[in-house]
Amino acid sequence: MSLINITLIVYVIASVSYIVREIWGSKATRWTSLGLLILAFCLNLAMVAKRSIEAGHPPFSNLYESLIFYACCTAFVYIIFEFVYNFRVVGALASVLTMLILLYATLQDDTIRPIMPALKSNWMLVHVVTYMLGYAAFGISFVTSIIFLVVKPFARKGKENKENEEGKEILPRNFDKLSYKIVAFGFPFLTLGMVTGAVWAKKAWGDYWSWDPKETWSLITWLAYLVYLHTPPCFTENEH
Repeated sequence: MSLINITLIVYVIASVSYIVREIWGSKATRWTSLGLLILAFCLNLAMVAKRSIEAGHPPFSNLYESLIFYACCTAFVYIIFEFVYNFRVVGALASVLTMLILLYATLQDDTIRPIMPALKSNWMLVHVVTYMLGYAAFGISFVTSIIFLVVKPFARKGKENKENEEGKEILPRNFDKLSYKIVAFGFPFLTLGMVTGAVWAKKAWGDYWSWDPKETWSLITWLAYLVYLHTPPCFTENEH
């Protein structure tokens, strides 16, 4: 069995473990789910390293390589936030998201091909890594926002006092705040990715910015998250 299939299986088991814990509140899976996700992350990281060695360059040259690295970054960012905020209810969707990213990677062409000279740059390495960390944070923020939208109607019906196994209330404002913090974490990486990308473009093609579709949409994305970070949260401390 290939390493990617083993990694995918562990991600699936971790996802099921998180879901079981949230549905039945099993304390036996409290650390099991996180441990499985960490194991899946380590296998994913080994897969990225293996691909780099085999290809002779960082694994960013095609969609397959980008997806396996993005899955690795997504798992890494979520694990950090689970340790920092101890809000494991997000793990059910976060682990499913990571599993789906890697599953999509298995559908792509994994052929190793030579890369163009412009891609053989340390600036490209920094550019892609920072962008991927930013995108990973936004992916986790996305699933947190989904939970926010699911919980919000129940809060309006006066059912907001449920607690998860860590004793944290399942309140919309908690997810809203967590989503905001995750975006605030990812935004500097997105910014650094844009800056290093411009420097790399200057060295490779002679211009910092050429307004091609990728650059234009990256700027639109950056502006959208900038507006979000300057928008007041949907829930205040006293609002349900």
